[in-house]
Amino acid sequence: MGILSPADDIDPMSQMISLLRPQALQWRVVEAHNAWTIHFPAVNAVVFGQVLDGRVQVDRSDGLQFDLQPGDFVLMAAPPIWSACPPGGGPVTPFQAYIDDPKCLLSSDAVPTITRFLAGHFIFAAENADLLANLMLPVIHVHADKVVAGRLGVLLQLLGEEAVISRPGRALVLDRLLEITLVEVLRQRSDQGDAVRPGLLEGLADSQISVALKLIHNDAKYPWTASELARRSGMSRSAFAARFAETVGAPPIAYLANWRMSLAKAALAAATQPLSEVAELAGYQSVSAFSTAFSRAIGCSPTAYRRQIQAQTEREAPGSPEISAASK
Repeated sequence: MGILSPADDIDPMSQMISLLRPQALQWRVVEAHNAWTIHFPAVNAVVFGQVLDGRVQVDRSDGLQFDLQPGDFVLMAAPPIWSACPPGGGPVTPFQAYIDDPKCLLSSDAVPTITRFLAGHFIFAAENADLLANLMLPVIHVHADKVVAGRLGVLLQLLGEEAVISRPGRALVLDRLLEITLVEVLRQRSDQGDAVRPGLLEGLADSQISVALKLIHNDAKYPWTASELARRSGMSRSAFAARFAETVGAPPIAYLANWRMSLAKAALAAATQPLSEVAELAGYQSVSAFSTAFSRAIGCSPTAYRRQIQAQTEREAPGSPEISAASK
């Protein structure tokens, strides 16, 4: 079967990150004086930020609120409308108005109260952006002491240095640093209590469920059954099925089917493999069976999906990651 033993180091998280392909980095350092509030629009991207000076209160339209101290780092996946302000708030400025005139939040006071924070975002490959929901909480807040003491601080420094200097290989280095930064942040436990959510990371934290996840990710096209996965994990079928659904958020065979479709979507977007090879990759013996399953799961045929993704890629064509001219 070509299946590795559970002791072998299969890393499902790395596989998911490789399919997500974080790209098109944009960021800038925002400076605001005295009392102010910035309203940010909802965005289908991962928003990140770090407070450099002062304190920042974040209020989201979904009811989440939290305070950021100097040095704190935050990452939000596809956030709804949200606002940032110092304690007590101030006059509201839409983010686009700030982009149009970065000096609009500055004051002529001789000694203003200064707040500075890094604000940025990056997007993912369109075909598998939905995988992010399986990886992270809506908000990951890393306190300053963990940023400084851990590798995240080093990575943020490297990102900043690479972003402002045009050197050969800059786009590649930024892409890789983004991936590594994302992994490092996802490894952090949210400092906002012990809130957890079913998903891949919770499953990997379970010594028995992680065995099944690694088997699935190592050989997705193998005809796995819940019974065999349970046996390999050292559990009864009923106990395995219940715990897998509880920790991962989906029954084992449903998770397998979703992962197969993620692999298929990535292969179709790459446009380098014929449908027969994509079908085999997804665990189907024929193109017709694969096409039927893909259409049922995704809502269009594999051929139509490939055309849609290619057209979308051509429209967006982000090229190398973009760094705001105001990033320093």
